[in-house]
Amino acid sequence: MKLIRVILKPEKTMDVKDLLTNLGYHGITSKHTLGYGECKKTVKQVYRGKVYEQRTDAVKREELEFIVADYRVKSVMEAIRNVTKTDEGADGRIYVFPIEQSIHIHTGDRHIGDSTETGFYGDI
Repeated sequence: MKLIRVILKPEKTMDVKDLLTNLGYHGITSKHTLGYGECKKTVKQVYRGKVYEQRTDAVKREELEFIVADYRVKSVMEAIRNVTKTDEGADGRIYVFPIEQSIHIHTGDRHIGDSTETGFYGDI
């Protein structure tokens, strides 16, 4: 199993969630976040009738996390990249982390690698 973490532009979030749902992934964690990267942005603000330009390094981003079976990682990453890629750059990143095991809190089912064991295990 792998944990996929996708940092992306907010306007692409629903497209990626729809893609993942169509691929059969329903357990998706979503967070609002700020990114500090190569992209520098200047915004104009009006204060007491005067216009000021202010540089903001923080760019709004969304972060999605979900678990993928090892054999599907490459195809899922390519599908996400196809949906989120623009010609403007600063489209985000996809990170992949290994997951040793996961345990459902309610049922005690344990997922180790790509297999599932049912029942509670007290040696956690």
